[in-house]
Amino acid sequence: MNTSAAIRVVRPLLIILMSLAHIGILDQMSRINAAATLDFDNWMIVFLKACLAKSGVPLLSLISGYLAVVTLEKYGYFKVLLRKARRLVWPLFWFNLLFILLVTYPMQATDPSVRPDLEIYPFNAMGWFQATFAYYRIPANEPLYFLKDLYTCFLLLPLLVLVARVKFLNIVVIAWMAYKCIYLQSAFFFHVFPLWFLRFDIVFAFYTGILLYYWKKELFIDNRNLSIGLAVMFPVIGGLASVMYVVLAKPEHLELFLWADFIVKFFSVLGCIAIMSILVRNFSRLTRLLDWLSPYSYTLFLTHLFSFTFFNRAYMDLFSAPNFFGLSGVVYLLAMLTTAIVVSIALRTAWSRLVRVVSAHARSEPG
Repeated sequence: MNTSAAIRVVRPLLIILMSLAHIGILDQMSRINAAATLDFDNWMIVFLKACLAKSGVPLLSLISGYLAVVTLEKYGYFKVLLRKARRLVWPLFWFNLLFILLVTYPMQATDPSVRPDLEIYPFNAMGWFQATFAYYRIPANEPLYFLKDLYTCFLLLPLLVLVARVKFLNIVVIAWMAYKCIYLQSAFFFHVFPLWFLRFDIVFAFYTGILLYYWKKELFIDNRNLSIGLAVMFPVIGGLASVMYVVLAKPEHLELFLWADFIVKFFSVLGCIAIMSILVRNFSRLTRLLDWLSPYSYTLFLTHLFSFTFFNRAYMDLFSAPNFFGLSGVVYLLAMLTTAIVVSIALRTAWSRLVRVVSAHARSEPG
């Protein structure tokens, strides 16, 4: 019960953190790739996009693996694949295709430098396929690569479950997968689907979730002091890593950066589990708000890049470029996030009402 409630509460928070990665005015890579001056501006931009923004995917993947075992035991493998195809592949197709039609294709038609890794304009069948299904490319709607990798995890679910049940293999497999995550290796053995991932840390976290289920571990921390300690440690570790990211050039210290990135993700999972444990334990206004937002969180994930893109265009047409650390930057970020959340609520509500109307109409028709 605690785990279920905690997952429901933390889901929208993780999606909001993930969305930080797609705020275009925050350029962290120029600061990471070349040693920059350590000031608050540089540090905060790197902290938001290189640390906080990365904390959503690992825990969401772990939760998916944890729950996948229950789903497999309840429905069986082929029914799981069908259910997850509706949940993951169908949205992957439609929300990438819509993004291509509304954003990527028109932008490439006027500026070929937009997403040069995707051959969208002029029309290229393979380019559109890759942009739609995340086939060896980050898709047009960039955050949706997560759906492709997550469905790949479900394709491998029986194998992952089989290995997880062999206790003496667990430590070896976890260490092997962690090594692949650290050094950004993307495949189990061969670079072919379904052994290949855009982000290997997704299947690593998914497998860890499976292990936690078999070890009968709750995704909830009962010890209040431990929860608080881990919740504090997460931003502290991320903040210290951000200092290093700013003052050192990544190309010159690549291995150090790879290890630091893995450590940040590891503590982000622990920290977010601690945070969701605290939220559920103390049912505050924030907890109630997150609980209310939870049904809309998946729609927010699917649509936030649309909202960000069109909000940015409208803002730039009406105002000058915002100063991130000035009032205009604060207004810009809050307004953009609020717009994305409101749009997701409106779309989910409209869709639910449409489904109810169609279902009621179908039932009312004579047989």
